[in-house]
Amino acid sequence: MIAIRRLFWLFSIPTATVSLLLMAASLGCQGIGPNTTGNPPPKTLSSLSVTPSSPSVGAGETQQFSATGTYSDSTTADVSATVTWTSASAAVATITATGLATAVQSGSSTITASLNGIKGTATLNVRTVTRSVTSIAVTPASSSILVGATQQLTATATYNDGTSGNVTTTATWKSGTPAVATINSSGLASGVASGSTTITASLSGIDGTATLSVSVSTISRGNVLTYHNDDARDGAFLEEVTLTPSKVNSTQFGKLFAYPVDGQVYAQPLYMSQVSIAGGTHSVVYVATQNNTVYAFDAGATAQTAQTFWKVHLAPPVPKHTAEGVNPQIGILSTPVIDPNTNTIYLVAEEFGQSTPFWLHALEVTTGAEKFGGPVPVTGTVAGTGLDSSGGTITLETSCYQRMGLALNPVTNAIYIAFGTCNHGWILAYDKNTLKQTAIFNDTPDGGGGGLWGGGGAPAIDDTTGDVYLMSGVDQDDPVDNGYNDSFLRLNPTDLSVQDYFTPDDNSILSGADADLGSGANILLPGSSTFPHETLGGGKDGNIFVVNRDSMGGYFPPPVDENKVIQTVHTGTKQYDNIFSTPVYWNGFVYFHPESDVLHAYSWSSGMLSSGPVSSGSTPFDAHGATASLSANGTVDGIIWEIDNTAYNGDNPSTSGPSVLHACDATNVATELYNSAQAGTRDKAGLALKFTVPTVVGGRVYLPTASELDVYGLLTP
Repeated sequence: MIAIRRLFWLFSIPTATVSLLLMAASLGCQGIGPNTTGNPPPKTLSSLSVTPSSPSVGAGETQQFSATGTYSDSTTADVSATVTWTSASAAVATITATGLATAVQSGSSTITASLNGIKGTATLNVRTVTRSVTSIAVTPASSSILVGATQQLTATATYNDGTSGNVTTTATWKSGTPAVATINSSGLASGVASGSTTITASLSGIDGTATLSVSVSTISRGNVLTYHNDDARDGAFLEEVTLTPSKVNSTQFGKLFAYPVDGQVYAQPLYMSQVSIAGGTHSVVYVATQNNTVYAFDAGATAQTAQTFWKVHLAPPVPKHTAEGVNPQIGILSTPVIDPNTNTIYLVAEEFGQSTPFWLHALEVTTGAEKFGGPVPVTGTVAGTGLDSSGGTITLETSCYQRMGLALNPVTNAIYIAFGTCNHGWILAYDKNTLKQTAIFNDTPDGGGGGLWGGGGAPAIDDTTGDVYLMSGVDQDDPVDNGYNDSFLRLNPTDLSVQDYFTPDDNSILSGADADLGSGANILLPGSSTFPHETLGGGKDGNIFVVNRDSMGGYFPPPVDENKVIQTVHTGTKQYDNIFSTPVYWNGFVYFHPESDVLHAYSWSSGMLSSGPVSSGSTPFDAHGATASLSANGTVDGIIWEIDNTAYNGDNPSTSGPSVLHACDATNVATELYNSAQAGTRDKAGLALKFTVPTVVGGRVYLPTASELDVYGLLTP
């Protein structure tokens, strides 16, 4: 009771007295004196300013306003997100809670920002001039997004008075195929399923529309699932953060270990990350051999933990093929392709003792098991009167050379299989889910030649339209005016019919010299304002052709004698036997390594190649030069990787010397960073082959050879 009375007495004392008592208690023996240690009074908002103070926009355009508060202690802060925004005349302009004003009609309106009774204003002037849209641009100029990912698009209108404005939020957006990608009213595209769609931005009541083709892919980052990294075949892996020019040297970088294999590895190794396999999640490197064996190796292992997740031997290979230079056997010669949607790796094996030698296999990436009722035979006939015609039809020859890498079209879901080193060039298309043949193309049905091999390259695919691009070859003295010998081709993705082509005007000379244009393979270049769609490639005579994909140029032999292409640039040191490779594109550079020559880097600007190299290496490669790969972290830390197979002995491959891995600074290829012969035998690679391509991904370089898969990386991670 006493305690309660004391508490009541305390609450009955005036507030000021209580404060003095509490202060006295806190001071103890010091007594009560002036407050010299208390906190300063809190700062208060003194004024608001709005910027810009008097902007001018056109009807339909937007203007972002910002509010800055000044406080009693003279400090300032951005308070745009906390003020209340109002427009004095909503008929002239509206404004959102974040300060984004939209002009409605001509006039002016006071824009006010309010906070705690303090106001700041600006005047938004909406132009009275009558304007019309002359064009609408959508950026980025092209877009490729992953399933489940988003991409913000921007629409900018250009008017007849020379002004321009952001109309992203006022434009009407539409996706031609919402099942592939959707687009919201703010221009945000979302990937739904693999394929392509056309996104359209238009302005209601004002002339002007713009369209953008968006490609949606299910390929996850950090993967190499097809020849030369992607469907453009540019050979660049742009997510490499471990291998940088400062670390790639013989002190820090070298051979980590090797996986033994049972045959030559012509195919480029493929790499898939985050695979659920062997009771865990691993990165896997897939390797196919001439003995018709497919391996799934642990890509991230060390020499001590290296393991083979699975190994499948499909069938006996064919002993020594009739095609030149394939020795001592032929099995899986081309690079497979992986579909991450279904976890399937597709490949073609040449099998001994079968009714037809070529078989398409679809294997589960986690086990190697056959899928979709495979394998299926790869064969077919077309109408024609040319070489090996019988009764008006031509059948795919069993002596063909299935060297070009397989391609998977994300638009049609077709697997493309190309053939060469036979009487004609062939492409056959198979549905990826049913393995049923859907189309067949012969490039010289009423003639001969036109083989498709490209030094092991693969058909390039425009992932937006699905169109297929490649280069054909020629055999000596084949007719050049009957079919598509030595030609750049654009094929319809569904039926493989020829949509456009370019044939050099000296094709009869190339034919007489057996100087294939298609000894190399082409790539698709990024667009520019001058030439939005281009492809580039070269062949045995050393001519690099830059071709307009929308109007490729046709064929104009003498007496017209004209190549209607964008540009021709010559490289190489010999009259013939120059280019047997697929070039690399990265960050404004194009790279070629001709036979008996050094690596050359050309600049690429405004849709044109430099007339000569801007930098060149110092080591010439024989054995057909090299197809390089590139690693970079976006636009920085670029490294060119290539394999010198000069020590290859085609007559007796078992006596070949080792391959040599080279790495050069991609901004100046005269600067060699590393080669595998610098550290004595420590980094010695397996036996040399030809047309081999390194795969660079995840901080490692996977080197295919005639005897093993070599794994290179940082010696001390």
